[in-house]
Amino acid sequence: TWTATYRLANWDESTETPFKIIYQQEYKTGNPTRHEWHGTILANPTGRPFRLAALTCQNDYAFPYAPVAENIVKMKPDMLYFSGDQLYESHGGFGVIRRPAEPAILNYLRKYYQFGWAFGDAMRHAPTVVIPDDHDVFHGNIWGESGAAMKDLQQGTSSKGGYRQPAEMVNVVHHTHCSHHPESFDPTPVKQNISVYYGDLVYGNVSFAILGDRQFKSGPEHVDTGPGRADHVSDQNFDTSTLDKEGLVLLGGRQELFLQKWASDWRGHSMKVLLSQTVLGGAATHHGGFKGYLKADLDSGGWPQSGRDRAIDIIRPSMALHINGDQHLASLIQYGVAKQRDSNWSFCTPAIAVGYPRWWRADEMEMPHENRPQHGLAHTGEFLDGLGNKMYVYSVGNPEVASKRPRYERAHQKGSGFGFVLIDTDEKTYTLNAFRFLCDPTDEAADNQFPGWPFVIHQDENKGENRVG
Repeated sequence: TWTATYRLANWDESTETPFKIIYQQEYKTGNPTRHEWHGTILANPTGRPFRLAALTCQNDYAFPYAPVAENIVKMKPDMLYFSGDQLYESHGGFGVIRRPAEPAILNYLRKYYQFGWAFGDAMRHAPTVVIPDDHDVFHGNIWGESGAAMKDLQQGTSSKGGYRQPAEMVNVVHHTHCSHHPESFDPTPVKQNISVYYGDLVYGNVSFAILGDRQFKSGPEHVDTGPGRADHVSDQNFDTSTLDKEGLVLLGGRQELFLQKWASDWRGHSMKVLLSQTVLGGAATHHGGFKGYLKADLDSGGWPQSGRDRAIDIIRPSMALHINGDQHLASLIQYGVAKQRDSNWSFCTPAIAVGYPRWWRADEMEMPHENRPQHGLAHTGEFLDGLGNKMYVYSVGNPEVASKRPRYERAHQKGSGFGFVLIDTDEKTYTLNAFRFLCDPTDEAADNQFPGWPFVIHQDENKGENRVG
């Protein structure tokens, strides 16, 4: 994959250390050229809150995303987290080469190069966790089916289970995204010998669990959602409880076992964060266009419902904050299983550059709710989503309807931006920020954040105790 991974044993984590990588490019005509890459391996952060930049989904109309990329550098994060869709199939003006594997890989690598080009200045000075999502492996939506190959590649590939690309290409995506991560909890490949990347990372007195939400997930062809796409429920009167069939998989047994062990393992840290692709609930009422109502989207982490509830029950003892992306819609939600607000908080970060917009407009749809937060913002409170999942919506970053403005203004208008989380392991708090695309984080008086942010939660609120908001 033209990727070099370095592992250094017995590292002194107490000292900030500069590094330099030297690469010599050879040519058939002679006259080789020398290239250098400089950066910093940070010291393990202590004595202050841990600074985490959380980013997702970068549509290339706003490339190179200068307002976001430059602000991230200025804010000096201790770690970067990219939760998926580092590229899209059309990235850079070229479509998808699906098969055979070699040209598909070359196509992917050129697109992935643009991601590094945009955010390399931030990544060279901070450790970075990157996980792939659907578009990274050239899918509209991905339902991994434990590594199975997709059947019938010609029809409905956005709503069919399995991988459409050759396993060799998928493994290149995993390798370029994740080979610098710590070792996987269980590196045993899934079907087609496709690699896995779930596991944990302990850094800065915080333990991060890294999941592949969709690698084991069942495809929507196992259920009947009515007319239209198999993964979309557009009929407001449809009984979505019928979609929670026995045997359907969300995270899969292997990842659930990992989370069980991680939730009770407190070695070397005092706070936990769960990193995954998307939110465990259906936190959008409209998709694609302002009038594009959907009662339920099976591509969310809210389906299958039993798998969603089981995952939350497993992570509740960890008191972990869940940080995710994918939805192109910033949201701050507290999960409920047996009752409202009995579980962890979720922060779905804004997309770096929103392409396909989503909205949460629960009041307009007259969705019943209780206990609106003290701030009184519209569309907030305790709801059942379209799949029947309990969720307390504290805030959302709904976009405007996009107009033909210059690309950076259009990205701002469509609800783009980034997340920034301060984790204070002394006070046991998480301070959540959702910055807008065209913001100045140094100006506290500016309208920099989406309504409802910043917000502070305490560690024990992530098991449904000592509620705030």
